[in-house]
Amino acid sequence: MKKFLFILLFFVLILAGTGLVGYAYYNSVGEKPLNTNEEIIEVNVEPNDNFSRVLTRLDNEGLLRNLLLTRVYFRFNPIETALKPGTFKINAQGSLHEIIQELNEGEDIYEVTVAIPEGFTIERMGEAFEEKGLFSKEAFIQAVKNYIVPSWLENTDERHYVLEGYLAPATYKFRKGQTPSFVVDTMYKAFVNRMYAVLKETGEDLPTSEWNELITIASMIEREAASVEEMPRVASVIYNRLSKGDKLQLDATVVYALGLNAKDKVTLEDLKVESPYNTYYVRALPIGPIASPGAAAIKAAINPEITEYLYYVLDPSIRQHFFTSDYNEFLQKKREFQGN
Repeated sequence: MKKFLFILLFFVLILAGTGLVGYAYYNSVGEKPLNTNEEIIEVNVEPNDNFSRVLTRLDNEGLLRNLLLTRVYFRFNPIETALKPGTFKINAQGSLHEIIQELNEGEDIYEVTVAIPEGFTIERMGEAFEEKGLFSKEAFIQAVKNYIVPSWLENTDERHYVLEGYLAPATYKFRKGQTPSFVVDTMYKAFVNRMYAVLKETGEDLPTSEWNELITIASMIEREAASVEEMPRVASVIYNRLSKGDKLQLDATVVYALGLNAKDKVTLEDLKVESPYNTYYVRALPIGPIASPGAAAIKAAINPEITEYLYYVLDPSIRQHFFTSDYNEFLQKKREFQGN
């Protein structure tokens, strides 16, 4: 009997020891699930991936110590996953929870953030994408030229770019290797969505056949106004001058006609450029937008301030425009502000 009890105790101890070893191994998998000596590795998350698929992919690449135990550990030690597509760098010596947290909060190493401010032209957008290393300015401009424009947008050879004004300014996230045509399409669709959102907000029902005139006016407001607060007032000057049949005579249109991004001072010689964009030359709106307006400028074009103002001149001391309906007062303020 004593011999039997000894043998039984022996097997119990063996089973207990095996259990303890197994439990220790189970915990070690949770504390260090990856099978690599590397400190940092890249983990790719595909669109619509869940964490189980990511684990399977790591196991297929020989990077997991034990797929089954990793899944069991995750099942009994849950942590919220908020995976997003991309390629992420993670600590290969970290715990399962640390790896999940890095995937949840990490930045895609191939993702590039590009800020396109309101008032940018297509030329300047191309420069921004080139500066970020996505593709060259020339490739972007070629994609703009090749884009199949909607039927409501009048395609005329006199325009610098038919899509000028119709690529939404915003902060975009694109992946390295993304094609310029995809970027142009994304930006155009963002413009359309923003346009419908603005129309809904303002209660306007504006057909697409009238979008070109509105965006042309909004683009001038964007480039001329010193602040968002000024935009409805600048809009009133534009509409007042148009209703009187006067030339708009806006320097921003001259700058665009000359193919410049910016210019501190427009010369008298510049004003003579014979361009359908130059509002010192044409007695009408420019042939098309001169930049990409933001939502505030579009709203100002829809709802201008009601004034009798016909002129404005920048007061550089406060970076605001002085508005007037009197031409002599305009000239007086112009001399005052410009030190003449």
